Amino acid sequence: MTGEPEQGGAMYPGLADFARLWTGAVLPTSNVPLSRGELQVILTGFAELLTASLRADTFDHTQAIEVGRGLVATQLVGPKALDATIRVLGRQLRPEADDDRLVDLLGAVAGGYVDSLRDHIFQQQETLKKAVFRARDAAEKALRASERRFRTVFTESVVGIAIGDIQGHIVSSNLAMQEMLGYSADELRQRTPYDLMPRKDAEEVSTAYRKLINGQFTSLRSEQQMLRSDNEPIWVHIAVTLIKDEHGRPDYPVVMIEDISDLHLLQDRWTHQVAHDPLTNLHNRALFVSKVETAVGGLGPGDRIGLACFGLDGMSVINAGVSDQVGDKILKTTADRLRAVVEDDNGLLGRVDGDRFALLTVRSTTPDMIGVVERAMVRIADPVVAEGREYSVTASVGIVERAAAGSDPAQLLADAELALHWAKQDGRAQWALFEADRGSRQRRDFELAAQLPAALRGDQFTVEFEPIARIGDRGLAGFSTILSWDHPEQGVLSAKDFLHLAERTGHMLPLGSWAIRQACDQARQWHDEHGDRTPPVSVALPNRMVRDQDIVALLRTVVEASGARYDQLALEVDNSVLRDADGDPAEVLDVFQELGFRLLVTGMTATGCPHGLTGLPVHGVKLAPEFVATLGADDKPEPAAERAISDVVSAARLAELPVYAVGVNHERHATALRELGVELGQGDHFGPPSLPFEVEPMIIAGTVDADW
Repeated sequence: MTGEPEQGGAMYPGLADFARLWTGAVLPTSNVPLSRGELQVILTGFAELLTASLRADTFDHTQAIEVGRGLVATQLVGPKALDATIRVLGRQLRPEADDDRLVDLLGAVAGGYVDSLRDHIFQQQETLKKAVFRARDAAEKALRASERRFRTVFTESVVGIAIGDIQGHIVSSNLAMQEMLGYSADELRQRTPYDLMPRKDAEEVSTAYRKLINGQFTSLRSEQQMLRSDNEPIWVHIAVTLIKDEHGRPDYPVVMIEDISDLHLLQDRWTHQVAHDPLTNLHNRALFVSKVETAVGGLGPGDRIGLACFGLDGMSVINAGVSDQVGDKILKTTADRLRAVVEDDNGLLGRVDGDRFALLTVRSTTPDMIGVVERAMVRIADPVVAEGREYSVTASVGIVERAAAGSDPAQLLADAELALHWAKQDGRAQWALFEADRGSRQRRDFELAAQLPAALRGDQFTVEFEPIARIGDRGLAGFSTILSWDHPEQGVLSAKDFLHLAERTGHMLPLGSWAIRQACDQARQWHDEHGDRTPPVSVALPNRMVRDQDIVALLRTVVEASGARYDQLALEVDNSVLRDADGDPAEVLDVFQELGFRLLVTGMTATGCPHGLTGLPVHGVKLAPEFVATLGADDKPEPAAERAISDVVSAARLAELPVYAVGVNHERHATALRELGVELGQGDHFGPPSLPFEVEPMIIAGTVDADW
């Protein structure tokens, strides 16, 4: 070993870069209570130990085991920490020793790491166990206090309480129970609770009590009638709890009763209101689904069932622009007209939402179901007279018709509502028949859309960096951020699988802001380490973000908080937002330029190339990946595709703008694009999207062909 020591006392050349790459790989995997610089110092020492072990005449795996233990001691215990370490060590230490010695060293590091991680987990388990013991002691003290409070509650409670023996006799009762049932304490001691109930109820409670004694129940609760001393029935809520002795054997029961007679009288009145829509007197959603379940259960193996969901078109306009009273009149009239077309023996109606009605038919066929729906649509479209005027509304309808066997009532209604959504999308005032394949795809999208906020909070998204190269010499010209979703059930999803959902559901701003923060942080970090060798990092701004009135403030906040420079970032905007509704250049582009951002126009195709690029504050144009794909798969590109790309290049040259190509996956594409005047490209031909530490050697080498 010769040469001057490097920084940090390392005795081997290259250890500083080694430790820096190692730090970059493992830091994102764990919640480490150290700064990046502090962790890099520690890993420099580990790197020196491992290098010395490999170069020693006789290999001793002791140091490698200690390095593995040291990683755990440093709190690098995330699920991907060991994997990232092995990948970096394998690449960095390969030149230091033969494969056998390197494999032994990596195995020793992994072994030390696993042993220490097991001890780490054991310590956590011991801490948890001690906490459980402390909680148990506290619970025992609380139990003794609760026994004292029980006696106070027993005497003063307004709830009737009785203590009995195991045979069911009443031993003691409080004043509330005596007044509730009209008996004195002595009279109650001569009775059992069964004597105070109708015979049928007494038999059921007696059977349940025996199961309680035998340990089949932990407590009993029911609502039932009891008889007062004057034989007047009252409705009570009764709860029986079995108290056990210190050996776990049944000791005595505690019975509590609460008079709910008034509540029970109201219940009958509420039942109809709870189960029916008060405006139309149709079944509400809950009762309708329950009735569907009953209907499905009563059908034979070969029977079919049909369900249609009617949605009135334009009811929001009527309610907001006319009056709620007119809207209510239309809804009641619609319900009456639906009743007129439904056969009582095989039809069922319900109002399942504000302006939505559901119709169930049993032993149906698809033509029959469509016939009923079309007749109903004609009736609904007839004018409705309200407040001296005529109003006309139409209905869109979603239809499900299938075998009754195995049908889920809630799913039937959900499928019909989804088909209704398709009918409204297709133009309204028409019906759509549910298609299973289309429904599965759309439900998957709905589920993903609903999971987006939780995924963002749960750090399920990853930003990778795809290199941008000069097509002529493969020199590194920049990085493009690529967003992916590590979904816990569906695996890794690309941006095209979920970005359109974020746009539709209003989650694009938080998701896009997060991606911009990641890009800014990485651009600043690379610039701190590599200075002006660091190329710009480009971030795609969705149209929703470009048009947002707070986009400038958001970008300023994110960039300045990260410490990055504005010119380290290139913002990619779609060509559709270059101009406003009047055809003038969008004002926000000038603001972006004044701040110092580079601007790239994306989405260039044969039909999507805007003319008049001159004068716009942009710095380049990008050909869409589907446009590049039109060059074809053969060695000789498609002439039509070449002409179309040449037109885009010509428009860009007039504005003195470079042209980028996205989706350059083959050498033949790169050759054809270079000959057409396209200067820059990204795609598998220049390297796939990768994590920061994987592309960092490209920054050092200045080329996409950097060698680890």
